[in-house]
Parts: sequence; C-alpha cells; structure tokens
Amino acid sequence: MSGATDPERVHADRTPLVSVIVPVLNGERHLAACIASILRQSYRNFELIIADNASSDGTAEIIQRFDDPRIRVLTRPREQLSLHVNWSRAVREGTGEFVKIVCHDDVLFEECLEAQVALFQRFPTAALAACRRRIIDDEDRVVIRSRGLGKLMRRGATRLIAGPALASACTRSGTNLLGEPASTLIRRSALPEPLFDSRWNYALDIEFYMRCVGERFAALDRRTLCAFRVGPHQLSARLGSRQASEMRAFFKQMLNNFPASVTPADVRIGTIRSQLIVQARRTLYLGMRIRRSRSAWRH
Repeated sequence: MSGATDPERVHADRTPLVSVIVPVLNGERHLAACIASILRQSYRNFELIIADNASSDGTAEIIQRFDDPRIRVLTRPREQLSLHVNWSRAVREGTGEFVKIVCHDDVLFEECLEAQVALFQRFPTAALAACRRRIIDDEDRVVIRSRGLGKLMRRGATRLIAGPALASACTRSGTNLLGEPASTLIRRSALPEPLFDSRWNYALDIEFYMRCVGERFAALDRRTLCAFRVGPHQLSARLGSRQASEMRAFFKQMLNNFPASVTPADVRIGTIRSQLIVQARRTLYLGMRIRRSRSAWRH
C-alpha cells in the first residue's frame, strides 16, 4: 500500500513509528505464531516489545528462538504482576508514535500495520484506528470469518466517528464494537493516565479505548486485518460470570462521561443485550469444549 511509504521513509533513521506490544503469560502454545505474524508485516518500521509476566511454561525458550533486531524483551519479573501492571510497563517502554497491543494468542495479518498507519495518514485527527477481525479457535479453525464494528460501518469502507457517538453506539449495542487490542492502533499522544484502570477486567479494553478517544475521533476500517483466538481457557471465558455486571458499570460510566450522547435508555438496552451476549458466549465455549472432548475420544 502506497500510504505507508512516506512515514516509513521519514522515520527510517529515527525511532520506530509503531510500537507493537506483546504481553504474555504462559503462552507457549500460540506465542510463536503470534510473534511470527508480527515479524511478517509488510510495514517494517516498528519495534516489537515482549513482556513475559513470569511465565512458568516454555514461553522464555520460544522468545529466544527469534533473532530480529526489532525485538526487545523486557526484564522478566520475579513474581507475576497483575495484567494491568504488565501491560502498562510494556506500553511505557515503547518509543513509537503509535501503539498496538497484541495478546500472545492472537495474530496479525500481513497488511495490518501498513493499513492502519495509512488510515492515520488519511485521518490525522484520529486518536485510534480499528479494523474487523477473524475469530479462530485453539486449532486455528475459523469460527467467524469477519466480525467487529457492527452498524458503525454502514457508511462505507472507512470512516471517522466522534468519541461521544462511539460511546453511544457501544452502550446501546451492549458490547465492545471496536474489538480486542489486536484490532486497534492508538496514537501515543492520546494515551490516558492511568493507562489501564485496575477496576476493569472484562471491560478493560473498551474502557481504555474510550479514554483514549474522549471527545476526539476514531478511524474505522471495514477490512479484516487480524485474528482473535477464542477458547474455553481464555481470559474472556474465565471472566464470563462478571461480564454483564462489569459492562453495566461501564455503560453507566459512559452515561456520566457523555451525557449529551448516551441516554438512560441506551444503558437499559445495552445491559439487556450484554446479558444475551454472555449467554451466547457461554454456549460457544460449551460447544468448543464438547468438540474438543469428542476429538480427544476419537484419537
């Protein structure tokens, strides 16, 4: 894509334009695929920061297999940190103008960084860029070919949306329309303080996004540029029982933060929809566990 050429050349002799952050805890099963997908990016002007959170499996050995000058591995803590602290220390170590967080079991498609850097060129007022993602399972099977952004993309392939309108849409839909961290690229100057609020677990990413965007804009891209992995042992599966209550608290925060755009009716509708989403997610994970058990029995 021609859009990435100019910033890549301009920043070639300076600090990397993009900081890709990979926080990892016991990620030996999928970490290699995650790192490889980042190093295969068509856009080259990035640094890759890996933050191993005191893993007890073969994570450290997998990281050592990769020899690339763009990789920087942070000092491994002696004891496991909270997710919020590990993510924060890694983001703060980055030097790039833009930041992307990729969880250790997700993957980026080859043009992800190139497309999102070009999107910031096209929309220089954007604080955040977001794309759609593919949903895959533990065995790399496609669960959903393309998901994300919902009705926000009615107006074409790309668009800008203001923070208040985004808050209203996410609240009324009952979910995080922007997707998981791999789906987003964030302008470093838009990062909030604190970075990741320890009050949030399931809503951690969307609450973070909304503090990044605030009254500014997000740039949205209909293309599917990454893959998010689902599984019964994944963080979002473990947090399922708290999902609806935490999203309800998030919706109320959006009502307080954006009173001119988010209404009490949005909160009520969003709360009901979030409860339905929890049930659908539980059904999905139950089906995955059943399929895994049947596969193990056959072999």
